[in-house]
Amino acid sequence: MQQSTLVLPLSRPEFKPYIVQALLDWCENEGFTPYMVAVVDDFTQVPREYVNRDDDSIVLCVSREATHQFQIEPEEIRFHARFGETSHEIIIPMNRVAALFPKENPDLMSYFPVTPTTPGQQQNKAAETNDDEDIPVFTKV
Repeated sequence: MQQSTLVLPLSRPEFKPYIVQALLDWCENEGFTPYMVAVVDDFTQVPREYVNRDDDSIVLCVSREATHQFQIEPEEIRFHARFGETSHEIIIPMNRVAALFPKENPDLMSYFPVTPTTPGQQQNKAAETNDDEDIPVFTKV
């Protein structure tokens, strides 16, 4: 008799973008403000001055009002956001998303496994980036 092994959805990297999108949609549909915790590595593009030096994490508001051109792709999350008076392009490799939670109720935090990013995962994306693109400045703080 063969013993089957249990495969959890979060252990399958191809499920993570769908789960992230579903949690973000749920937060906004319920009137909550979605926040994301990401663990920063060399392949994560965020303003480094906002990274928590104790654990290399950053907490980002990812509501529709706080982001522009928000995209969830199989390998990464990309959007534009303002930090102070400066607009930044944010790129979070999917394997670096550590948690999502509604600001209004952090007890509802959903955790994700964080794994190292390999250079091959992000090499193709770097070639596609267009720095000449206009970046709108609308965001909500």
